[in-house]
Amino acid sequence: MSTYYGRSLSLFLFILLIAIGLASFRFKFTIHTDHLIYEILLFNKPIIQKEIYPGQVNQLKLIRVGWAKKSAIIKVKKGINIRLSVLEPQEAYEHLIGFAEKHDIMIFKTKDYLILERMK
Repeated sequence: MSTYYGRSLSLFLFILLIAIGLASFRFKFTIHTDHLIYEILLFNKPIIQKEIYPGQVNQLKLIRVGWAKKSAIIKVKKGINIRLSVLEPQEAYEHLIGFAEKHDIMIFKTKDYLILERMK
């Protein structure tokens, strides 16, 4: 069969496997009273789990993404910043702001984000 179709069938299967692999990644973000947990899941099994304590956070930056979506960037002192673009439910951003206020973390809201807050 591969001689009839050439290498296009094997290329198709390779691309299909990559697409299935990428589609199986999930991100999970949990806000606790004393820390935050960010997880990357592959087939619902955690492969990376990062606990973030208030002392590790420099700033919480709230931005607008697209036309009417909110996003947050948690800027950490050491390591890679965490971008949260699709938090569900939308009240999760309010919980994140509450966590930052409780632990005296600097909050920066862009002008576009403030426009989204006024639209509520």
